[in-house]
Amino acid sequence: MTFLRNAAAAAAIALTAFAGLAGPATAAPAPDTAEAQATSTDGQSKNDTAAVSPISPNTAVQRASSSTERELAATCWNGRTDGGRNFFMTCNGTSYHVYVDCTDGRHLFSEVFSGQWDFRLTCPVGTRAVWGGSW
Repeated sequence: MTFLRNAAAAAAIALTAFAGLAGPATAAPAPDTAEAQATSTDGQSKNDTAAVSPISPNTAVQRASSSTERELAATCWNGRTDGGRNFFMTCNGTSYHVYVDCTDGRHLFSEVFSGQWDFRLTCPVGTRAVWGGSW
């Protein structure tokens, strides 16, 4: 009787372990998708993803650390790359979006930001971050 209980317990443990491995995993971003991670000065966080976006001539973008006067709804500064897939910047404004230029094209993020946020924009695997800003 003890043997059967031990065998049943072992089977339940094995089934749970197998189901855990076979269960749904955290969804990985789609290939060729850039990721945005943002943290606000008051501790909020937001994440977003973006595929390469065709740019219409009517889409106004502003590079981070632009020396020109604020033209859009946000000002971005401290723009820098890590030499790899990541671009970092800080932006402050009202109702703005961010973008990252990667070696495969521009990725426009649809998430709307308001206030001051620190960004880490990560280009897809196999690409490199060139620069970024707001739109």
